[in-house]
Amino acid sequence: MKKSIEEFKKDHSDIYKFLTLFENRENNHFLQDVYNHLSKKGEISIKQINGIRNSMLYVQRKEEREQLIEKHKNDEPNGYFVGKEKQRYNMTLKYLSTIGTSRGYFVHNFTDKEGNSLMCFSDNEKIRIQEPSVIEGFVLSEGDCFTCRATVNRHTISSFDPTYKVKQTVLNRIKYYKYLGNKNNEK
Repeated sequence: MKKSIEEFKKDHSDIYKFLTLFENRENNHFLQDVYNHLSKKGEISIKQINGIRNSMLYVQRKEEREQLIEKHKNDEPNGYFVGKEKQRYNMTLKYLSTIGTSRGYFVHNFTDKEGNSLMCFSDNEKIRIQEPSVIEGFVLSEGDCFTCRATVNRHTISSFDPTYKVKQTVLNRIKYYKYLGNKNNEK
C-alpha cells in the first residue's frame, strides 16, 4: 500500500523539514537520493530514516562547533612555545597520550616541566626507548618521563577544543635517550 507524502510529512515532520531544505541536500548524494525517492514513492525505509537522523545529528553538532569557534575566536591561547623553529634541543618530557588518525599515522602528545604542550607525528603507535637492560626497548605509557633530542619543526595553535586554545610546539626527528620514571608508579 503506497503512502502519500502528506502522510510521511505528518508522521516524520522533522525529517521532512530537514530533507526539503536544499542546503542540506546540495552536496550530499545520500540525502538527495532519499529526497528523490520520497518524492516519487511517498515513503522511505527505516534504514534511510535512521541515516537521515544521523545526518541531522551531524549537522547539529557541526553548527554547535561553529558557534563555539565563533564565540572563542578571540581567546588568547594558553602556554608558551618551546625553542626556536628548525633548531635542535635536548629535552626532558612527559609522555601524555597517543591518538591514531584516519590517515594511518599517530599523534604523540607530551608536556615539559613548565607544562607547555609538545607533540609529534609518527608511523608508530608505541614509543620505544632503548634501555640496555631491555632487549626490545621500553614502551612508554601515560605519565612516563624521558630525555630526548628533537628538532622544533614549527609552532602552532591547537584549537582541537575551541574553548581551550593551546600554544603547541611540533617536534620531529626525535631521538629518545633515557627513561626517567613515572610518578604514578612510585606510590
